[in-house]
Amino acid sequence: MLTLTAVVALLIAVAGALIAGRAGNEPLTPEAGSIEAIAEELATGQAEEKTELTADLAAAAEEAQGHLAQVLQELAPAVQLDGSAGPDPAGVEEVDGWKRNVMLASDALGEVQDGTSEQTVAREAFIGAAHLLDSAASGYGDYLAASPDEQTALAATVAERRDAAVRLWQAGAAQLDTLTLDSDRGHVHLFLAPSGDPDDVPAEFREPEGHE
Repeated sequence: MLTLTAVVALLIAVAGALIAGRAGNEPLTPEAGSIEAIAEELATGQAEEKTELTADLAAAAEEAQGHLAQVLQELAPAVQLDGSAGPDPAGVEEVDGWKRNVMLASDALGEVQDGTSEQTVAREAFIGAAHLLDSAASGYGDYLAASPDEQTALAATVAERRDAAVRLWQAGAAQLDTLTLDSDRGHVHLFLAPSGDPDDVPAEFREPEGHE
């Protein structure tokens, strides 16, 4: 049985062939109820749905970015960017707060409906980044309970998970930026830095100077 996507693709292909075969002076506007008209309506509907889902994904990603940036900002003084223990260790309450923020980020992203493969790739990258940062928070909880001999290795593991989370988030944010451009919504830059500081986002991911 053909899927809806396959049916739409078939109708669009048939319509294209019919239009291409028309006489040169014949109007290109399809008759109401014709295969061409139905194909155009379906294509328009698909484009509108994609645009709407991209907007939903961008809104969810912006909300999630805020939660994850807060976690990164609070984690940075506890575990430095080089993977060593920081000068300002966090406590169990802070770890619990990090995990709550990560859960809120995941929940926001989980509300976004399935869309095209490109939209799904971006959303799953964002969710994967949240899971990795949750793992980093859990790892810091292990660090707090560990002996001094174990803490060095555990701090390095926390930093590795944090960095992996940021890299995965960047991949999703780059995909989202492409999607919003394709939807004529302009650039949407929702990138992160391991420190959580927007000024530390790599130059290639920053908003162009003077960009509105």
